[in-house]
Amino acid sequence: MKKLLLLVATLCFFNCDDIIEVVDISEETVTVLAPRDGVLVDEASVTFTWDAVEEAESYKIQIAKPSFEAATQIVTDSTVTSTFFNRLLDSGNYEWRIRAENSGYATLFTTQKFTVSAPDPVDITNEQLVILTPTDGNTFLTTDTINFSWETIEGADQYVIQIATPDFDNPVETIKDETITNTSFSVSNLSANTYKFRVKAKNSGFETGYMEIGFTVNE
Repeated sequence: MKKLLLLVATLCFFNCDDIIEVVDISEETVTVLAPRDGVLVDEASVTFTWDAVEEAESYKIQIAKPSFEAATQIVTDSTVTSTFFNRLLDSGNYEWRIRAENSGYATLFTTQKFTVSAPDPVDITNEQLVILTPTDGNTFLTTDTINFSWETIEGADQYVIQIATPDFDNPVETIKDETITNTSFSVSNLSANTYKFRVKAKNSGFETGYMEIGFTVNE
């Protein structure tokens, strides 16, 4: 028994340090690549990048508007394992900071300020949206999954979709009324009835008119 305990103690002496040792990265500094201090970003989609820190396992990224000291909004507080991060931001002033972390240590934050000046929204008022599926007058069964799709409107970032029965002039029930970013969606288990579907495109400043079709669901 004594020999077994001595063997375990000896193995731990030689191997335990290797198992539990974590490199101290607290004196390291994260080097920011973009966006750097004081820059003007002219796109709403901002990519944050930085150099990797050796022995770091992850990175804590935080974004505040307009600054951390006088924050009206903490836009992001995330932990990532990559050395880049993408975020869609409104126009305005921002401050962001990044630090490296591992299981035992963390660096200090590296902080930068920047401004987003997103381009003005495109006037899509006169664009005509084209519904691809289903076509007007299609008939379905109550067991069917109905797939709706339409062409992309350049300059739009959202689409308003609505389904009502029997129509939008005198709706008995509104089945769907949502704003989505995709150009397709599906619905199933509709009861037997006549329906109207309509969709319009929009962005932060403009929107198209609705495009509408009718369809029927039978037992």
